[in-house]
Amino acid sequence: MMRMMTRLGKALLVCLPSAGLAVGLAYGLEWILNAPISAAGLASSALVPIIIGMPVIYYIEGQSAKLKNAIVTLDLMREEAEERAKRDSMTGLYNHQHFMEKIHEGGRRDDGSLIILDIDHFKNINDNYGHAQGDEALIHVVAAVRKAVRAGDVVGRIGGEEFAVFLLDANKEEAKMVASRIRQTVESIEFIPEDGVKAPLTVSVGVAMKDEMDNVIGALQLADMRMYKAKQSGRNQVVDSGLEAEVFDLSNGAQG
Repeated sequence: MMRMMTRLGKALLVCLPSAGLAVGLAYGLEWILNAPISAAGLASSALVPIIIGMPVIYYIEGQSAKLKNAIVTLDLMREEAEERAKRDSMTGLYNHQHFMEKIHEGGRRDDGSLIILDIDHFKNINDNYGHAQGDEALIHVVAAVRKAVRAGDVVGRIGGEEFAVFLLDANKEEAKMVASRIRQTVESIEFIPEDGVKAPLTVSVGVAMKDEMDNVIGALQLADMRMYKAKQSGRNQVVDSGLEAEVFDLSNGAQG
């Protein structure tokens, strides 16, 4: 109702001056032509612009409002589509590409710490309980990671069962604390893929600081190597140091 009254008000604002102009023109013609104008003529001069103009302007205002609403809706749809393109469809986390963009955003290339984690024996979960339960395990782990990280940390799914966390301005002790909290939170998950059967969920975690490498990409690679070291060392643990080239060979790394 309010919108309709607004549109009527706008129509009147346009039509009333037009009606006044028409009356003035009628009097002008009377003076020029020296021909008297009847009351009916004056009334029609005033009313015709209003009668014709009001519906036209009202309609135009309505179409303009619809167009504005359509533009707003399209903008929202575009923003939603762009946001969905940044996210992993299953977990809602940033996908690999956007995670990499985020860790370079706003000068972040030169600071921060990286955590890489991988679900232990994930292939066994899919093989023993089916892929639907494997997806459920992923969702449980993601919820645990979200619970364990800090408010400003960036979390992404960078592989099938592999995830990364970027901690802006985190020192080694802070990064290790977050990594340990992730490991403990995942380990405490009550995952029951079959009635009465609890299956363990654990993660192997690697941590690296930017100042160990030339840049954050190097730290990401180092954290990934340490995650593999955690798997080779027995899984369900955090590794934040080590001479990777001497202690293990990635080509022979443990799987799952």
